[in-house]
Amino acid sequence: MIKLALDMMGSDLGPEELSKSVIKYVADKKEVTLLCFGQKDKLQSLEGIERVKIIDCQQVVPMEIGSLQLLRLKDSSLMKACKAVKDGEADGIVSAGSSGGLITAATLILKNIEGVERAGFCTPFITAKKDKQVVILDVGASNENSASELVGFAKLGTLYAKDLLKISNPAVYLLSNGSEEGKGTKEIKEAYKLLKEDTGINFQGNCEGRDALDGEKDVVVTSGFPGNIFLKATEGTASLMNGMLKKAFKRNIFSKLGYILARKGFTEMKSSLDYRKIGGAIFIGVNGVVVKAHGSSNAEAFYHAIDLGYRLVDSHFVEDIRKEFKE
Repeated sequence: MIKLALDMMGSDLGPEELSKSVIKYVADKKEVTLLCFGQKDKLQSLEGIERVKIIDCQQVVPMEIGSLQLLRLKDSSLMKACKAVKDGEADGIVSAGSSGGLITAATLILKNIEGVERAGFCTPFITAKKDKQVVILDVGASNENSASELVGFAKLGTLYAKDLLKISNPAVYLLSNGSEEGKGTKEIKEAYKLLKEDTGINFQGNCEGRDALDGEKDVVVTSGFPGNIFLKATEGTASLMNGMLKKAFKRNIFSKLGYILARKGFTEMKSSLDYRKIGGAIFIGVNGVVVKAHGSSNAEAFYHAIDLGYRLVDSHFVEDIRKEFKE
């Protein structure tokens, strides 16, 4: 039986919305127990449901919080959920709350796996190829990363692609401002040399941002600052294109007829661009499964975040990281 600790507080839509996904998930998945940490009076819809346990936590971690302030919130839903993973009461944590709070809590409480120099945020992106995803990390856990930390991200991303995406020999690239060797910052150039010499990683060189989602890459490695910009720019571009297409097809009767004829294709495109089905980002490299759902997650998005946590535990992902970095 897999047990997941859910931080039910701190999201944009509130615990009532997230509770809908809890109810649906335990109905769909019989091999899971969900420990729901949050204010009990806002989780009443979960009372009496089999394999759902409510842990009352009155403190809520705000979206913007410093490390010292977080440490004072020991009775918050986020801190208690992390502690449950550390104490072995749960196999992983899923939260739609503060990203900074989750990173700090996971780092302080769960700590990095031995041999992992820096944990990072990892998330799969959709690509130009149908049903093909690319793993990109770090997308915001830190601002700056050394060359050796980038090599660590390459190893972590490779394990994710193997365990979750079932790719036997993932092709790894460095995100840079040019595909040629010698492009990029000092850290990128140094990481390039290290990765080129590492026989355990299928390193294929640099790639530019415009090619990261072409479907040919399996893992793209970057420092946290440009990685987060790439993430936000990609989300913004998808939203912009969606709005522009809607306006174009509403222009006149002929454009509306054109939409009707092409509706199936646009429905498929909209479905493939739906971030809610991704589930969320993984804080990868710590002693436990840590999933960060989008702050604006509705019931469907949080459902997929829970399922991502389940699949990570079920694939023994953390154990595989321990084994890889120990070797």
